Amino acid sequence: MGKKETRASKPKADPDAERAAKMSKASALKKVFFMSQELLPKDADDGHLRLELFFHPGHGKEALFITHPDGRMMELVAFAEPRRSWFVDSEVCSNGKIYMTAPVDPTFLALHHLRKHCTQRAMSLDNIAVEEASTSRLLNEILDPGNLKCVADVKSSGEQKFYKYNQERTLAWLALKTRQVAKILKEKQVHCGHSAQSQNFVRSEKLVAENVSNEMDYTRMACDFVGRYLDADLHGLLTSYLHIPSEIQAIVEEKAAAQKRKSVAGKNEGSDSKKIKLNDSDAAAKLKSSGVVDSDGDPNASITSPTAAPLKERTLTAKEKALAKGAKGTKSIASFFKAK
Repeated sequence: MGKKETRASKPKADPDAERAAKMSKASALKKVFFMSQELLPKDADDGHLRLELFFHPGHGKEALFITHPDGRMMELVAFAEPRRSWFVDSEVCSNGKIYMTAPVDPTFLALHHLRKHCTQRAMSLDNIAVEEASTSRLLNEILDPGNLKCVADVKSSGEQKFYKYNQERTLAWLALKTRQVAKILKEKQVHCGHSAQSQNFVRSEKLVAENVSNEMDYTRMACDFVGRYLDADLHGLLTSYLHIPSEIQAIVEEKAAAQKRKSVAGKNEGSDSKKIKLNDSDAAAKLKSSGVVDSDGDPNASITSPTAAPLKERTLTAKEKALAKGAKGTKSIASFFKAK
């Protein structure tokens, strides 16, 4: 009876295990988020930040954005590495990602919809993608219509405005944005180009001077930054508009420039290291004036290198003489390896 009761009885639940399971579930929901304090609304009346999904042209799908009540928009960027976690108070957060915000001009997101719907005809913003709630909110509530004149032709009919996509204006506007980004990269002294080195590994000013990035390297990197928010074909048009060479062509040109710098540096070093040939009389006069040799004697005597004195033959000891006498008539070990 006692055995049956023991087998039928259920084991008691471990309170520590239940508490640990609850803590693991709670810690998985926590996320580490970095945001500027200026983005947070100061008063409750100012509204709240909203986390929304909008189509991202660079990703080709929807992405998360944070919208501010005043119309500002920030992209939610996640930085993730494998096998990473966070310690939050007394808990371990298994989600080791870092979430950050990056300000985005809503015109970049609206540009995709203009190219899609307003290439052939002019349309009002409230008639573009009416069935898509997120697109309608982007164009009618978040976007400033005045910014669309940089990428589209604006036509008015009474109080209503119609927009038609203009490729020339768009490329000119994107080129201006690219030059602004390139200027900031220069001010921040960001190393770019295929031979770029981290500032932590730069050892001297000479090395920095030898690896100075040219104007095209900054333009290419800035174009890549801007191209992250554009459709792939529009990014290609911007690259052609700015006359940016392909990466393969840039690598070939950079290798050729590096080889040219090395050859020029080698010529300069070779010219400095050339020895000046002097005749015997000039050499003698210079040596005597320097005090290295004695000035007495014939001034026209040529300077010759000292000859080495002949070595005296060393006398053998009695032991060495005995060994030499016993070795007479014996063959050398090399004779055993000769071909017979």
